Formats: sequence, C-alpha cells, structure tokens
Amino acid sequence: MSQKLPIIDEDWVGNIKRAVSLIGEKENFLFCGDIDPDSVGSMVSLALFLRLLDKQATIILPNGLNENLNYLTSILNHNSIRILKTENEIKNLRNNMEAVIICDTANAKLVPFYSVLLEEFVEKNVQVIEIDHHFGADSEAVTEGGIKLFREANATTEIIGELLQNLAKKFPETVNPFSQRNILIGLITGLLGDTAGGKAIFLKKDFDYWMKKLGGELTQNTRWRKAKDGRPGDDKNSKFETPGKIREYLDHLSSQQEECLAVLTDRIDKEDGFGFLNLMSSACEEVENTCKPNGLDWFVDILGFLLNHIPEEAGKVGVVCYNGKNAEGKDCIFIKLRRSTEYDGFDLRQVEDPIKKAFDGCYMGGGGHSGAASFRVTSHDEKEFFLRFKPVTDFIKSSIK
Repeated sequence: MSQKLPIIDEDWVGNIKRAVSLIGEKENFLFCGDIDPDSVGSMVSLALFLRLLDKQATIILPNGLNENLNYLTSILNHNSIRILKTENEIKNLRNNMEAVIICDTANAKLVPFYSVLLEEFVEKNVQVIEIDHHFGADSEAVTEGGIKLFREANATTEIIGELLQNLAKKFPETVNPFSQRNILIGLITGLLGDTAGGKAIFLKKDFDYWMKKLGGELTQNTRWRKAKDGRPGDDKNSKFETPGKIREYLDHLSSQQEECLAVLTDRIDKEDGFGFLNLMSSACEEVENTCKPNGLDWFVDILGFLLNHIPEEAGKVGVVCYNGKNAEGKDCIFIKLRRSTEYDGFDLRQVEDPIKKAFDGCYMGGGGHSGAASFRVTSHDEKEFFLRFKPVTDFIKSSIK
C-alpha cells in the first residue's frame, strides 16, 4: 500500500458524505485502533453517537486503559458499549458486524489483532472507515478499499468532531452530539492527549476552534445536583466541567507514581538538549523496589508522563527504549521519541532511516508526528541493542545542535 496523504477539497467532502451515508445504512459497528488517549477518545465519542442512533457499537481494548483514562471505561460500560479483549471474542462476532471503524492508527502493524480482523471482516468485504491524521514515515492505509478520512489535524478527535457535525445535519431528529457531556469529554480527551495538554499544538487555529466549542458546550451541559432532603449535593470535583478539569485528571499522579517518576528522572542521561532513558528489562528490575508498589501496571500508567517529561528535562529531544509486545503480540523493543514543547528544530520522523539502517532486517515499523514518533525493532540482547543503537543517537545529537 502507498504512503498516506492528506485528503483535501472535493475529495474530502465526498469521503465525509460517504462515511455519513454508510453510518446511516449499517447497524453494527466494530471500533479498533492504536490505543492512546486520542484513539480511545475518538472511538468513544463516535460510538456514543451511534448509540444515540439506536445502533450497536463494540470497541477492541485488549489491555484495558490505564488509571488516568478509567473514566472512559466507565462511560463505555454505562452506555452498554461492549469491550473486547481477546481474539476469540472478536471471532465470535464474525457474523454480526457490518462495518469496522479504525481510528488514529498510522498503519496495520499498530492495530490490535489485525490478522484476525483481516480474515474475519476485511477479506469478507465488511465495510471499513479509516479516520486518521498520521502522515510520513511508514504511515499507510490499513486497508486497500474502504472510506478514508485522512487530513492534517492536531488529533483524530478533531476529525471525529467534523464527522459528528455532518452526522448531526444528516440526522436532525437525533440529539445534538455536542450537547452530550460524554461525547464532549471523549473529544476533549483526545485533543489534550495529542497536544501534551495544549502545550504542543500543530494547528493553532483548529485547536482554538475546537477547545472553545467543546469547552463551552461542556460547561453549559454540566448540571450540578443540589443538596436535598439530607442528600448531599454534587462536589465540584466530582465532574468534568471544563477542559482544564480533564487536563488535571490526565496529569494527576499518585504519591507513589511521583516517587517512581523522580527515581526515573534521576536516571535520564542528558547532553546538549538530548535526553535518553533506558527502560529495558534490566533497568526496570533496578527500579522495581520503588515502582512495584504502584501495582502491576506501574510502567504503563507512568509511561505517558515519562515521554513528555524527558524532553522537557533535557531541553530539546527525549528518547525512551523499553521491551514490550507489538499489536500482534510479538516481542519487540520500542524506541519512542518526543520533542520538548519549546523546541521545533527537528522532525523526529527523520530518525526512521537511521533506525532502519542500524537494525537492517530487524525493523518492525513505526512513525508518528514531527514532534512525537515511535519505532519498533525485534528483541535483542541489551548489549547488542545499544551497540546498534549508538549511530541513531549520534544522528539525533548532530541533528538538534
């Protein structure tokens, strides 16, 4: 498949119309995507509107969500939107799903259970809508056919917002999606998640438009229950009334997580604006006594904070390497890069070629934005990995001077 390109002008308008028509025609939808606040916020928001249309929506979340996104899980459960976690659960729906919606995913390698989705749905001509804002590096359409909603945006939730505006026009008898708190919360979550809480904005005009619109609607549609007959009223901290409250929740760390973050911050290797943190298996064992009390998922819960924290500590660019599994469940090493919010002198997608060269035959894919990128290589002995990775760090250091 060819590299993704933004769709513009008449082609964009036509694809939006096709997506709206398809959503009107079908009844059962399966959502999937590369799991992060933007992808999940996108899926939740659109799935909630489908429920308003009395349609069925199911979302694939194989590993659940970390603690700071637990409110999205509560929203899904409250609205009877089923969550799938296993391959067998997906296969059991092979005869029920009429459309697949893929959100915020650069390529097929990042889709959980993609081989199952391909066999059970895509190859059986189930309709597919792809919604994304990733371009460059190894980004490519997940499917050959289907409806593509690809355009430049700060977050995929901005594209979902535009789609919801068109759906509201198509189905005026349905409740206005922007009057629904949970839809607004999902959209704002994605937008804040992909802009580091509004500090790393790609398209300022678009960001300002959506934050004003969504934030205003959220405040207007938040109701506070007053104390009555001995029953206490709503506490002001019990609901998200503004985007700022959502940002606070996303940024919240427990005291144990703060202690773990402090320990890991001390381990950052900083030099001339470049920060590197080794979180490979041996390094994680060394900090286990401090971080383990946070629970089994301490690494997942704190990773997002680290990715944003390291470049700010270093000044320009931060890199984290750690062992994990890709969307297909294969062992790999993740190489994640972020820029600081004050630095825009280097497009991180340029690191792909040096990684491919350094790990020839072992590269598993990657991509992202100019300010945030992620790559994967096959598992290596740690000593061998760092020997092969050194030319990559040398390239980054020389590029940011």
